[in-house]
Amino acid sequence: MRAAAIIHSYAKQHVVEPFCDARVNLFRGNTLEPNDLPDVAVVFGGDGAVHRVLPSLANKTTPLLVVPTGSANDFAHCIGIPTPGEALRAWQRYLSHGDNVRTVDLGMVRPMGMLEAGATEPVDGASFADAEGRIPRPARPLGEAIMRQHLHHAEESAEQQRVIYFCGIAGIGLDAEANRYAEKLPGWLRRYGGYSLAALRALATYRAPEVNLHSFDACGEESCLEGEVLFTAVGNSWQYGSGIRMLPRAELDDGQLDLCYVPAMSKGKVLWNFHRIYSGSHLAVPEVKYLRTKQVFVASAKPIAIYADGEYLCRTPAEISVASRALRLIVP
Repeated sequence: MRAAAIIHSYAKQHVVEPFCDARVNLFRGNTLEPNDLPDVAVVFGGDGAVHRVLPSLANKTTPLLVVPTGSANDFAHCIGIPTPGEALRAWQRYLSHGDNVRTVDLGMVRPMGMLEAGATEPVDGASFADAEGRIPRPARPLGEAIMRQHLHHAEESAEQQRVIYFCGIAGIGLDAEANRYAEKLPGWLRRYGGYSLAALRALATYRAPEVNLHSFDACGEESCLEGEVLFTAVGNSWQYGSGIRMLPRAELDDGQLDLCYVPAMSKGKVLWNFHRIYSGSHLAVPEVKYLRTKQVFVASAKPIAIYADGEYLCRTPAEISVASRALRLIVP
């Protein structure tokens, strides 16, 4: 068996050594080539390390084993691998029996910015807003066919536009700002409450952007959410930020994404309810909207950042959708 070990720079050798086995040619690397995939990929790292191999593994037969050694290991927790020891047990079972592979969904973000003349990809951060930064209100409700027609020109002109896969939760608004601050923190602090500190730091200067969301569920029913937003989270797993249970009802393989929309509210109310995000009880706050979706179009008066898996993806406008059964995982 040919296996690639994708190892983050801070992964200690004593963590890697137990995964060496006479039955496996385990070679080290820092990336995966989409056209030269091994039989198995083993990633030593956190959510960001997993995120970086998704372009190569999405919709492929190569299974992935996640060994949680990063500063944020939320995806590993969601698939039942909270520690390197649990990953090793899953690895040994796979080598002996090969019966512990699970197929899960992924999220996809497709930037939908307008094209510059001669460009083959959408311009990151380009917006559908008018010259004054406002998003025109549609003359009538945007049904699925109308929404597709509205975006048809951008889609048709960008046949080769990039798709960005993510395994956890994509966020815009306050949580994206928190990610930006968290990137500057040392890894040990991110692992132990750093994301919460970053969120509080971001809240101090946060100005709620105006956002339009058009979501379509599995039956094609449309939900429209618009206005100034505290944050919006869309994802396939239920937690991020080292234990924040933002999407407590999410399932990894139901062919849908969960969406949590929180409109702008006073900073006092945010602080009063902040503790709720660790238990998922923030869904009880009356202003919070929660729904299941297969496809979301998001636009904003001014381009704002979208983060997922702790990584910057792109800026609005964008389409966020589900890639059903796109990733094979070795699990306990």
